[in-house]
Amino acid sequence: MESIFPNEIWEQILAHLPLQELLSASCVCRQWRHLVRRICRQRCKCLPSRLLAELVHEHYTTRCRPRGMDSEIPDGREEPDWLDVSRMLIQTQVTSRVDACSVVSQMNQVILLTAAEKFVVAVTRSEEDQSCTLSLVSGEGRVTFQYLVHGKVNKVCVLEEGGEPSVLAVSVNKELLGLLVHPDLRSLTALTITPNLAVDSRICSDGQTLVVSQLEENYHLSVYRATLLPGRLQLSLQSRIRTTSPPICWDLWNGFVTTLVPSGHIRAYTLCGALVAESPLYKDLRYPNPTLLARGLVFASTITSRTLLSYWHMDRDRDYWLVGESVLTSWLQRGAHAVGNTSHRKELRQDSGSSVSNGSSSFFEGGSSCVVTLAKVRLGAAVLLEVTIVQYQRGLVFCGTSQGYLLVYKIMEDTWKSEVGLKWEVLEACMPSLCLSLTRRPLARIAVCFIDAVIMVTVGDRDGNCHMVSLPTSAPYTSAS
Repeated sequence: MESIFPNEIWEQILAHLPLQELLSASCVCRQWRHLVRRICRQRCKCLPSRLLAELVHEHYTTRCRPRGMDSEIPDGREEPDWLDVSRMLIQTQVTSRVDACSVVSQMNQVILLTAAEKFVVAVTRSEEDQSCTLSLVSGEGRVTFQYLVHGKVNKVCVLEEGGEPSVLAVSVNKELLGLLVHPDLRSLTALTITPNLAVDSRICSDGQTLVVSQLEENYHLSVYRATLLPGRLQLSLQSRIRTTSPPICWDLWNGFVTTLVPSGHIRAYTLCGALVAESPLYKDLRYPNPTLLARGLVFASTITSRTLLSYWHMDRDRDYWLVGESVLTSWLQRGAHAVGNTSHRKELRQDSGSSVSNGSSSFFEGGSSCVVTLAKVRLGAAVLLEVTIVQYQRGLVFCGTSQGYLLVYKIMEDTWKSEVGLKWEVLEACMPSLCLSLTRRPLARIAVCFIDAVIMVTVGDRDGNCHMVSLPTSAPYTSAS
């Protein structure tokens, strides 16, 4: 397209457009696409640091395709595709209109839910022959393929990396099963896993990295890197982590492992085992309360401990949740010294909002850990509902209640300044962005994936009934050209 204005004038004109219209303008010509990419980069740098770190990390681990040397910036370090990061940001603008949401499909006897980038895995169990069925559910809510597994499925993890097929790592009777997901979601192919690993329901993944329980020489956790080869999945041992005691559960995100130990403490480690954060004693964490460790955040209910305390006439009137941040955003912005992303990408610029490295933890070795403080928040208090299950992704907290409602809160806004942190008080003092009634039974599981112009939320109640709910975004979606 012949340009009638210099680039500086076009950039000033385009900078006045809303984000969704700006992305549409990037499809006009190569010149505008270059200018829009630069504007998107500037806008993304103004996002809350944690929100930007999450978007960039998800971009690298699930969406970014391998690029050539021509995509690198002059000093040899690669930047994310800011157009794609901006599209991901638009997808977080969930609607507040209940009438715009719809239940697109339902399933029964669901015992597990796991979300990938573009699909959900629902596990149903047959009591007759003690077998389980893995169902691939597309972003439209349709079951595209079912796979029969003989035995009890304890956990399903999705191994994803941009440009590569997804792989399901399934814990079946304490053995690891690998299944290759075909791009059309209409087939699953069994993979040979080497070496064979004994795993349980606590296995977790981030990108192509797995963390499993493996007690060996006083080490409690083992970190493996998965490589997809023809017909098999090769697991390479990267490191071992020695915790103070065998953890109850753990989560891996962006090169950090957050653990919950029986003593009632939260501790965070690098992939090389350096302790970087720990919490004081929280007695409620000693009880088997519903707990979510996700993306460096902690959500721990006290509903079980409250029930037990009531037996001794020590009622607390109403249960609360312990919430906090175990992985600080500042750790993800240390430039070349960052522990960073679990993928194999190169380091980003120090001011890029996230960091990607090969796992060096020398920056933390010999240093003292910081203190993780958990706040007491009564989730759903503003709408007088009791929250039974929580899921978190991209600054959105999805809450399921004992009355069968789905609540959506924003604890990070794209309009906030970069230095603004998480606003936990929103969960207690503010009305949710969306309050949707789904069933009369208490909700027990939630899985979330962002599909173009909708957020597909799959929720299941305690009876195994599952609803696939489509939540439109409040801004029109602009696809990549």
